[in-house]
Amino acid sequence: MEKESFDYSRVPHNFGLCATADCPHADTCLRRIAYNHTPASVTFPPTLNPKTIEAMAGKCEYYRSDKKVRYAKGFVRTTEALAVSASGTFRYGLIGSWGIRKYYQKRKGETLLSPAEQQRVTALAKKLGLQQEEYFDSYVEEYNW
Repeated sequence: MEKESFDYSRVPHNFGLCATADCPHADTCLRRIAYNHTPASVTFPPTLNPKTIEAMAGKCEYYRSDKKVRYAKGFVRTTEALAVSASGTFRYGLIGSWGIRKYYQKRKGETLLSPAEQQRVTALAKKLGLQQEEYFDSYVEEYNW
């Protein structure tokens, strides 16, 4: 199976790239892969200082795997399934963590939910007595920028 092509336009504008060519993890590091796909039109890409990487002696704390992660997209089905008496506790519990704007963006699927955020939503819903097969509206596979 052929590996999908890398789309540089999906790299977040503040994602640090890595120019260290002799790193043993270069083939699977998202930072190095993104650097290799940087178009010539990007004059000053955000790049990690190679001296910082060298000082880590092979144990790079900035390594980012090129394996895609399963993100959830929206949890309207969960909010609609909660009892009215529990919905406020659920909503305010998450608003306390994310803020009101992020809560509604994540609820509607405008902002993806990381695996840790998915666990938080599921745990809170279960704590409030909601048991269902699926808590999220859909899923997407994305890089963990």
